[in-house]
Amino acid sequence: MRFSTIRNILGSLALGALIVYTMRLSDPPKAQPPSPSVATVPAPLPAEATLIAGPSIGIETQLPVVPARRSHRIDNCFNPETDLSAPIVRGKNAVITAALKEEWEIVRKLIDAGAPVESADETGLTALMVAAQRGNIEMLRTLLERQARIDFMDFEGRTAIHYAMAAGKREAVELLVLYAPRFDPDSATARDLLTAALATGDMAIFQTILERFPPTLEWTANTRRALEAALSHDMKEQVRLLLSKHPAPPTRESGTVPLIAYAIASDDLPLFRTLLACGSDPNLAIPKAAEKEFLALIKSKYLRIYVQEDGVNLLMLAAGLGKADFVRALLDAGADRNRHTPREKMLPLYFAAWTENWQCVQMLLGGGPGPEQLRVEISLAQQHAAVIKDGITVFTTKVSTGRNGFTTKPGYYVITDKDRDHRSTIYKCPMPYFMRLSCRDFGMHEGVVQPYPASHGCIRLPGDAAKKLFVDLPIGTVVSIN
Repeated sequence: MRFSTIRNILGSLALGALIVYTMRLSDPPKAQPPSPSVATVPAPLPAEATLIAGPSIGIETQLPVVPARRSHRIDNCFNPETDLSAPIVRGKNAVITAALKEEWEIVRKLIDAGAPVESADETGLTALMVAAQRGNIEMLRTLLERQARIDFMDFEGRTAIHYAMAAGKREAVELLVLYAPRFDPDSATARDLLTAALATGDMAIFQTILERFPPTLEWTANTRRALEAALSHDMKEQVRLLLSKHPAPPTRESGTVPLIAYAIASDDLPLFRTLLACGSDPNLAIPKAAEKEFLALIKSKYLRIYVQEDGVNLLMLAAGLGKADFVRALLDAGADRNRHTPREKMLPLYFAAWTENWQCVQMLLGGGPGPEQLRVEISLAQQHAAVIKDGITVFTTKVSTGRNGFTTKPGYYVITDKDRDHRSTIYKCPMPYFMRLSCRDFGMHEGVVQPYPASHGCIRLPGDAAKKLFVDLPIGTVVSIN
């Protein structure tokens, strides 16, 4: 027998032995139900008769035809639909073992040699998650460049971002979210991510996650807690971001009144200024269905009625409470002084006028001289008026104020409008050179001056004095009656 014939016989025997060995290997246990994020092995094809033959060893020699017991191993080798890039979960895994040991060069070589980038261990842990947890930015970039999935979850529903947040790796979180799509606020996964970010206690990480949400969020217990934390630590950037992501103003839990309205009513100027500076609308309306806790802060029954029955805005509230600092800040932020209540058409100026706070009235009028520059002082006891300019009395005159039953009320007032030919709608009589005080139904005007109180509440002036004061005193001048 020739040498070549012997070689053919030996090759055929070796091939036959390999095939017999393969057919005797037991199939793997039945696959468990597939995880949503883990690729599954295709089911084996049904067995069928197959002709198995090796290299020719002569015309007289043939191998028998036998049915092949095709195993999963053979199918996996030749099935064209096998997804070689899918994650493989097999317990111990070379890629994950190297990653856990931080042998990143080995991880890189394994992936470059063909190991799936989503290789995972028995818990669903991937190399991307390990790199995120360790804060290895270089390896994160390497894996992301090789198409590692940001949204791949382990068997507890955690992504690489969760691992980075839990480990406090802020830089890793910032890198990963750059590759993530904008979060859907209606998605339970996205909401869970926001909750997890807040649970870290790191407001910078929370801010990084929140920035990926659209400005359509609704306030929740978690975002209210985040706002409270940002406010308590004076973190204006985070407060601004939270307000910008929520179209509605923040309220207390189960409440309807905006927090900024509570700040005004409770005289919390720091909270008010922070909310206003971070984007709160200075023209916010306060709902008529205000909670009892808020209404209890409003001591003025007059103002409380308007809150409940007509509806007021922030400027009206601050003006009605006589809070000059709040009024000034709201006007500076763009509050509209010409907005009125829906039913009674009440302007913020009218609410301020009833408080006798001349600063609020002047600001809502648009200006006026300070009392140290120019003011009028009226003495009810002496029936006398004096004009004081820069601390010097420049004019005096006799006056006649309200008689018994119509007493002129003491207090600080402001000239809010002037009418040269005014006529009383109550008493149907002329009141020339009328200077109304704080939008009320009384003022200073020309009239009969008796040496005693004689009017129905107004301050009557001699004709010449009325003309002079009408010309010399601008709207906004403070009038003190005592």
